[in-house]
Amino acid sequence: MRKTNQEGKAAGTAGRKRIQDLLAVLFFLLLLPYTCSLVSGIRQEEAVETSGAALRARDGLTLCLERENGVLRMPLEEFLVGALAACIPEEYREETLKAQAVILRSICRAKAGARGNTSGLLYQADSGLEYLDAAQRRDHWGADWEALEEKFSAAVRETEGIVLAREGETVGPPFFRLSAGKTRDAAQIWGAEAFSWCKSVDCPHDIEAEEFLQEKRIPWANFLETLKKAGMELPGQDARLRLVRDGAGYVTAVESDTARMAGERFRQLFALPSACFVLEEENGEVVMRTKGVGHGLGFDQYGADLLAAEGADYLQLLDVFFEGLTLEKME
Repeated sequence: MRKTNQEGKAAGTAGRKRIQDLLAVLFFLLLLPYTCSLVSGIRQEEAVETSGAALRARDGLTLCLERENGVLRMPLEEFLVGALAACIPEEYREETLKAQAVILRSICRAKAGARGNTSGLLYQADSGLEYLDAAQRRDHWGADWEALEEKFSAAVRETEGIVLAREGETVGPPFFRLSAGKTRDAAQIWGAEAFSWCKSVDCPHDIEAEEFLQEKRIPWANFLETLKKAGMELPGQDARLRLVRDGAGYVTAVESDTARMAGERFRQLFALPSACFVLEEENGEVVMRTKGVGHGLGFDQYGADLLAAEGADYLQLLDVFFEGLTLEKME
C-alpha cells in the first residue's frame, strides 16, 4: 500500500513537471518573434536607415558611409576620428593633428552646406575624405592602437565644433603631405580672388624629408603609349615637351606642338607623388623626378609638424597656411 502511494505521488510530480515544461515552451513561442526582432536588430544595425531628423536633432551633421549591407550613419565628430587616422601620419604631434581635425570638419561642413543641402546628412563619397573604421585603425596601428586611438580622439574632441570660415561662411581648405619647398598660390591655379586666403607659404625645411625627392622610370615606348591612350599623341621619341610651371615650381601644363595636358592630369596618369617634376631621357627611358608629396595646395602637414615641434599651437598653424580665415564654433 505504501508503495502504491509513493508511485502515485511520483506520477503526480511527473505530470506537474510535464505541464510546467509545456507552459515554458508555449511562453517561449509567444516571445520568439520579439526575441528574433531584437537579434535581427543587433545584427543589422549598420544597415538600418534612421530618421535624418532624429539624428540631426541629437548629433548635428551626420555622415553616411555606404557598406555592403546598407548605409552606416554616424555623428560628424565620430567620423572625424577615422578620417583623421586615414590622412595623416600617426607620429605627428598633437597640435598638428588638431589643426588637421579642424580642416576635416570644415570640409565636411562646407560640403554639407553646398547646393542648398538642408538635410543634415553628408555621404562620405561627397566629402572626398578617406575613412578608417575602428577595426582598420586597430590593424593599422598594431600594438600602439590604444594610445593612438586616444591621441586621435583627443585631437577631435579638443577642437569639437571648430571650423574655418571666411566672412561667416564655412570654408573647406585643401591639405597635402609635403611641399616642394613652398606651397602653391590658389589664385594662380583657380584665378579667383575668393581664394586669396590660400597663398604660397615658404616651407624650406621640407627638403629634409626622406620622401622629398623621388624618381620613376618608364620605357619611351610605354610613355608614348600611355599618353596616346589619354588623348595626347606624340610623333615619337624626338617629340619635345614643354612644362609650364606656377610660382611654386609645380607643373600646371605639359605641352607639345600639337597637344596639351594639365599637370595634375599628367601626375595622375603616371602615378607620380607630386606635380612638381622634371622629365629627362636616359638610355631609352623617360625619367620623372619629383619633389614633395601631394598637390601642394593649402595645409602642408610636414611643414606644420615642424612648426609644432617649435612650439606653435594649432591656431597658429592654421593662421600660417590660411591667413585671412577665421575660426568659428559651430552650434
